[in-house]
Amino acid sequence: MDQRDVRAAWQKFVERGTLSGDVRSTVAASWQRSRQHSITVDRQKAPLVAEAELFRQRAKHAALRQAARCALQNSKTFLSEAGSIMILTDPTGLIIDTQGDARVIDAGRAVHLEHGGRWSEADIGTNAIGAALADSCPVQIHGAEHFCTEVQRWTCAAVPVHDPNDGELLGVVDISGPASTFNPQSLALAVAVGHHVESVLAQLARQDKEQLLCDFIAKRATWATEECILLDRRGAILHATERGLRAMKDNGLNTDGDAPTRFLKTVAFEDWPAKLREILPHASFELVKNGSTGVGAIVVMHARRRAPGERGAVAMRGRDAAAPSRPAQPEAKPANNKSPRFVAEDPNVQAIVRRVEAAAARKMPILIRGETGTGKEQLARHAHAASGRSGSFVAVNCAALPDSLIEAELFGYADGAFTGARSGGATGLVKEADGGTLFLDEIGDMPVALQGVLLRLLDDWTVRPVGGAAYKVDVFLVSATNAALDKAIADGRFRSDLLYRLNTLEVRLPRLRERCDFDAIARQLLHKIDPGCAITAGALARLAPNHWHGNIRELGNMLARLTLGVSNGLIDEACVDAMIGQVVARPSPAEADAGSLHDVQRARILMVYAETNGNVSETARRLGVSRNTIYRALGQPRP
Repeated sequence: MDQRDVRAAWQKFVERGTLSGDVRSTVAASWQRSRQHSITVDRQKAPLVAEAELFRQRAKHAALRQAARCALQNSKTFLSEAGSIMILTDPTGLIIDTQGDARVIDAGRAVHLEHGGRWSEADIGTNAIGAALADSCPVQIHGAEHFCTEVQRWTCAAVPVHDPNDGELLGVVDISGPASTFNPQSLALAVAVGHHVESVLAQLARQDKEQLLCDFIAKRATWATEECILLDRRGAILHATERGLRAMKDNGLNTDGDAPTRFLKTVAFEDWPAKLREILPHASFELVKNGSTGVGAIVVMHARRRAPGERGAVAMRGRDAAAPSRPAQPEAKPANNKSPRFVAEDPNVQAIVRRVEAAAARKMPILIRGETGTGKEQLARHAHAASGRSGSFVAVNCAALPDSLIEAELFGYADGAFTGARSGGATGLVKEADGGTLFLDEIGDMPVALQGVLLRLLDDWTVRPVGGAAYKVDVFLVSATNAALDKAIADGRFRSDLLYRLNTLEVRLPRLRERCDFDAIARQLLHKIDPGCAITAGALARLAPNHWHGNIRELGNMLARLTLGVSNGLIDEACVDAMIGQVVARPSPAEADAGSLHDVQRARILMVYAETNGNVSETARRLGVSRNTIYRALGQPRP
């Protein structure tokens, strides 16, 4: 039907409630739902939530926003030329992100097609976002197909986004613009972006699972006589011994059907300890985090012989899981604490460490550059120890801070500062680092909004909590990045004045393959992973020639996998060959393009793909392989 026929059918339905047989079934069903919701056609705009509520919902759906960030940023270029915008909503149709043509974004405010606008059918009648939520399928709504007259000036195409693990509805990706910009390909684009977001979420979930398993392997010897259960962030059981499950049953939890801990998916991660103590009073829990994001938990099922009234302990990564329960705090590192030891038997690295120690003693800001996995955070921790400061070492992943949470995360907030704020307020990361060290990781991916906030902080080191009074702090600043900051500055993605504040001393850590202390690094990593396991010189010689694109981090993951395959506590050359065979040596480009990738190489690709927010070209560039290789590893056809 052309627009005149659609408008005539709409007029007939509005006046008499009669549906024309020529109207698309999707549109007809949506019109009927709009009438059932008592929507009137003269409703001029969608409801708009308060800033505090928008803040709360954006924080709640931070993982979805992170997964969609790359697609939204890229859309600014190609949608500007098409006179359209890309929109991301939560599962209720609340708009939490927009990007695209600035003129269209401005025009959308007239109907509240903007941050904070609610676009379910119950709020504004027939529209693509609301219909996609109602029908749980891709929908395109054009012009007069909208129910409210003011919205009929628009055209939109939307697709629901689901959790790739359990199918839960997470939100909607929508492409909207003036009705005059109608393009039948918009729906295909929206579907492609929705699939991309789900793919990124799946890759991040796999990365989180690998981190959980590596943490568990590294700590398993600590609880050799205890039963352990490994939970991911959705409350699913990733690993459990038979006796561990039986222990859960002894605590009254039904383990026959779905995981009895599934409810944790809807619980804020900081509230996990209290909830876990309620259902498992005889257990202790180690929470696992990736930066500021919760990944999962290791549950240790202790015997019931514990003293009466003793509660389960809560620990952050790196803490003793049997320590008394207390609020989670950043890890404090006394000046004379040399753990974790930073291996520096390579002469070039030794020189770097000496410079870092000298700068740390004078509290000079330090910028550490280097590829992913080269040990930047470990060097930052060493700088903290060398600084002689008694306060905490607080690590902040700048790339993981949602724009809407920047000031609250860094500076904290007062009690009642906004709807949904934690009772009693929050301290903030900068305050936690007062008297200690603030480590800003991934500064090259720092949102522009955070750069401005950080510059204000560096001017006078004054903290201004949301809704609270300002105060001064004493902080030693260390930053790290694997990004090309010079290019980022040239492209306008990083402020040069901020760089000059951060790099009083700038050092660059070499790649693992460029260092001459491979054996020492491997032995230290292995001791941390499994103190009871050793490795032969032949096995080290077999491992060393690998290209190690993921550097020390990749080596640690490899060693963790090797410990699983030995029964006598010794990793020898045969163990290495059995796991990785001839693939340890760096594959030639021809071999890589031929798809000769072992699980180790595929895991590396997936890790970098997740780190680049699903950017295939950037992943290929970082790994030095072709785009075809990346697509094959992802199981996707080349577009």
